[in-house]
Amino acid sequence: MNQFDEFEGARIPRVLGDSAPAATVVLGKLTHAQLDALVSKSERRMLRRGDILVRHGEPSEELYFVLSGRFGVQSEGTSELIAEIGQGQPIGEMGFFAALPRTATVIALRDSIVLAINRHQFQQVGDAMPDIRDTVIAALAHRLVESLDSIEASQTAGKPRPPRTVAVIWAGATRPSQRFLDLLENVFRPRSRSLFLTPAQLPVKPQETLFNDSAVATWLNAAELENDFIFYIADDVLTDWTRLCVRQADAVLLVASATTSSELNASEEFALSVLKPSSRRLVLLHESRGLLASGTTRWLEARDVSLHHHVAVQDTADIARLYRFLSGRAVGFVAGGGGSLGAAHLGVYKAFSEAGIDFDIFGGTSAGAAMTASLASGTVVEIIDKHIEWLVNRHAFSRPTVPRYGLLNHHILDGVLQDEFRDLLIEDLWRPFFAISANLSTNGAMIHRDGLLWQAVRASSSIPGVFPPFFTKRGEMLVDGCIMENVPLASMKMLKSGPNVVVALSTDRPQTYDVEYTAIPGPRNLLTAMLNPFAHRTLPQVPNVLQVIVRSMMANRKNELPLTNTDMLIEAVLPPDVNWARWERHTDMLRCAYDGATATLKQAAERADSGLAAIRSALS
Repeated sequence: MNQFDEFEGARIPRVLGDSAPAATVVLGKLTHAQLDALVSKSERRMLRRGDILVRHGEPSEELYFVLSGRFGVQSEGTSELIAEIGQGQPIGEMGFFAALPRTATVIALRDSIVLAINRHQFQQVGDAMPDIRDTVIAALAHRLVESLDSIEASQTAGKPRPPRTVAVIWAGATRPSQRFLDLLENVFRPRSRSLFLTPAQLPVKPQETLFNDSAVATWLNAAELENDFIFYIADDVLTDWTRLCVRQADAVLLVASATTSSELNASEEFALSVLKPSSRRLVLLHESRGLLASGTTRWLEARDVSLHHHVAVQDTADIARLYRFLSGRAVGFVAGGGGSLGAAHLGVYKAFSEAGIDFDIFGGTSAGAAMTASLASGTVVEIIDKHIEWLVNRHAFSRPTVPRYGLLNHHILDGVLQDEFRDLLIEDLWRPFFAISANLSTNGAMIHRDGLLWQAVRASSSIPGVFPPFFTKRGEMLVDGCIMENVPLASMKMLKSGPNVVVALSTDRPQTYDVEYTAIPGPRNLLTAMLNPFAHRTLPQVPNVLQVIVRSMMANRKNELPLTNTDMLIEAVLPPDVNWARWERHTDMLRCAYDGATATLKQAAERADSGLAAIRSALS
């Protein structure tokens, strides 16, 4: 089938229902005669990426049909998209037919072409062909129903939305890497309908004004309907082709050789001016893979990106991980807080790892942050378990201090964390990682995605009153992240789409205490009893200050998690006689959680669990 039909000399795409939901493609509902009549009274307009087609509050004087390209809908007062409109779909129909002001702003997401028809012109078409108005309105009614369904579905969907068009821009002083492009094609083509475009692939001869021609934009937008991904491979300098690559892109990959100069080049500056940070990714190329990278910070300082990826060009493993991120299939490991119960995360991870399940990104809170930080840095489970013994032997959670800044000596914990993570930076980890702390300066959650790894874990584990808060260079006061998000699944879903293994610890078990309140002694009697070993045994078994603080932190937090059918919630199995303060039982907790997770995986496979199926599908 030809991609274009001729109507009154205007070359427009003949959009049919095989590329989008049939009810939403209004032009595909019209006969040739009706299209002829519509085109004859309409004006054909081209918009560049970023151009505003309709603005909130303005009169609805015209109705538009998208011939080529894509548009985003923004509600008043926000830059976030609430909907997208593609080829064959109308824009502004509700205000047009109801004679109401525009209810939203619509902006071009690509170089796009629309048909514009005003009220008088549409009336003329309706007078000549009375059935055309009914056809259009009926199609619009179906579209409204589908739009409402789409909105309802989007409210439970993960973020961010996977891109369909991706510009590859060479960053810093990086020269084009054919090796990277070959690996990219080797991974994406077998898994998706992917098109890799350079000027040579265009069906027209290059001319000086080629890339500003509406026919080129129309051809590119038509190709988008036939592919899952289009990669626009930019030139190594800022040319008209490079500008077009950026204007057509949902997302940009800033691809850099990790060892070259990181100074921003002109192509990057243009890309950064067009695409929002949420649509930018940095890809750092390395000759070989290691547990850690180096020098990442200098690349990130000048580039505000949503995520960065370390890619070794020795094979396709890291490109496959990049594919999962771009396609919305990245597999996350989410670890909740719970003191010494955090050792259970290691058992769950080990069970999934032995089942052949790899993870693309790690995130955790408090003890969960400590465990996932070690896993993200490439430390094996058995070694992490041995390192927990350092924590026990050095009494990091039982060494009291003068209670001016906290109950316990924080220098012990700081020393253990520094021994464990040394001067490692989060951004140099080969796989993405984040930790959650509670920012008391802003009264919100803080997501740690760069900086010293030990400091992120320390801030995330800073139990209020027990340890001094952690303070950033900006003077922000940070405490234990469990106050804000003990199981950071929502934060994970803000960073990527795709399935997750979510590990929650049993810190909320109901518990009663056999205590006579009036028997709690005052300071003089308490001091006397504590100094007398015989009287000490008669003191009521009241939870100590540390235990009360921790249970108080847990009592008011939200337990609802934004789980979908692609997530696996693992409630770690623990020995019955442990609590959050029993660090000396870390190996027992690891083994118990491992056995429990192994059994859970077996049961999930037998009942065809949707979460496990989504994880295995993503990794296949």
